[in-house]
Amino acid sequence: MAETILSSPIISEAVLPFVLVFTVVFAILQKSKILGDGKKQIDALVALVVGLITITFANAVGIINSLLPFLAVAVVIILIFLILV
Repeated sequence: MAETILSSPIISEAVLPFVLVFTVVFAILQKSKILGDGKKQIDALVALVVGLITITFANAVGIINSLLPFLAVAVVIILIFLILV
C-alpha cells in the first residue's frame, strides 16, 4: 500500500496538533482582544509560541491525537446543526 504524505508520522505527531493549537489560541486571542484591538501580529506570535511549546510535550500530543476523531465528529455535528438552524 502506498504511503501518502498525510499518513506520515511527522504530520500526525507534529503538524496537525500544532495547527490545531495555533488556530484555537489565535482565535481566542482575536475574539477576546486581551492583547489589544487590531494586534494580529502579537496574537499570531503568542499562538505560535504556545503551539510550539505544546508539540514539544509528548503527553500533550498524545492527548490531542486521541481526541482528534471525537473533535472531528463534533465539528461535523455542530456544522449540520448550524445549517439546519
